[in-house]
Amino acid sequence: MAETLTEFQKVNPTGWTSSAVCGECHQAIHAVWSRSLHASSFTNGVFQAGYARANDSFGPEKARVCLSCHAPTVRETKDFAAAQPMTAEGVSCDFCHSIKAVDLSDEKDGARLTMGTTKYGPLRHAQSPAHEIVHSELHKRSEFCALCHEYRNPNGLTVLGTYSEWKSSSYAKRGQQCQDCHMPLIPGRVVALNVKPDAPTSVNLHNISGSHDMERVRGAIKLDLVGQEWQGDRVWVSLKVTNEGSGHCFPTGLPMHRAVLEVTLRDGNAEVARREIPFEIVMLDDKGRPLKREHEVFISAVSVRSDTRLKPGEVRSIDIPFRDIAPARLTLSAALYYEYSTETLVTDENGKRFEPVKMKFLVSSREGAMKPPGR
Repeated sequence: MAETLTEFQKVNPTGWTSSAVCGECHQAIHAVWSRSLHASSFTNGVFQAGYARANDSFGPEKARVCLSCHAPTVRETKDFAAAQPMTAEGVSCDFCHSIKAVDLSDEKDGARLTMGTTKYGPLRHAQSPAHEIVHSELHKRSEFCALCHEYRNPNGLTVLGTYSEWKSSSYAKRGQQCQDCHMPLIPGRVVALNVKPDAPTSVNLHNISGSHDMERVRGAIKLDLVGQEWQGDRVWVSLKVTNEGSGHCFPTGLPMHRAVLEVTLRDGNAEVARREIPFEIVMLDDKGRPLKREHEVFISAVSVRSDTRLKPGEVRSIDIPFRDIAPARLTLSAALYYEYSTETLVTDENGKRFEPVKMKFLVSSREGAMKPPGR
């Protein structure tokens, strides 16, 4: 019993509790969370680069908006200088499990928090020697995720719209929540065996992967070669791209995320012709210029020039014309890539510097022989 009381005393009764304390009992959950993007939401180099750019371009007061989701404990601590260790924990265990309600009509801060020894979560009739547990249906609903995955900037433009994309989809209509895909139940212990032997042996997956899990992305998007039509030296190639497995747009999240369909005709190894079809959202500033960096869209975007992303469940037919094509033995290849161009802040013995980062992943590909006219 003395050991249990020691654990209880480590839970901060009035403020935030470190995730390391949570991990002493919730070992399996903590091990997965600690390798997640939520755990590194503040410390990763890409965020640090964007945050530094926002400070330099717009000043620290406007840049603070970044912290409300990447270091959300500052909503209460106001530790905007990141002097406290809790701030660097990013989307921590205690932040999520201290949320008792969400008010999405409050655009300033929709989180309703109760810090201390009461923790909110999806388990029913659970008990703990370390803290009080309150059952929360909210933790199983998409509104919970909307706190950070839906954002309208100071100009009234929706920069992050993942929640609203889901809300208008068939997924929402049939009650399929974000957590059903991104935090599925898997075998595992909620708490360590020596803490509570009869604890539940299934747990929600806490790596909460999204676009950084390419196997998940590949399972959501389907690419098909449909057909071709020749007219003299012209050929129309028909393809179909389907967002069949995600409850939001593809791509979603940061407007800098994009996908590109590359369609190529080859004669042997020689490239005869190529077309590229983008799936992206392009945001503009007040002078009509396309914005290329996260810190710019979050603060200064005022309008959307175009949005060619795939909506949830959308089946898009694409017809691509190629001109001046000799009807030889050609091969058609189509490859859909997921792309993200940004920068990272590197800190080493030489100081701090920004370095470009370009990610390009193959989502799906198809290849087939072209049929010359009359065959």
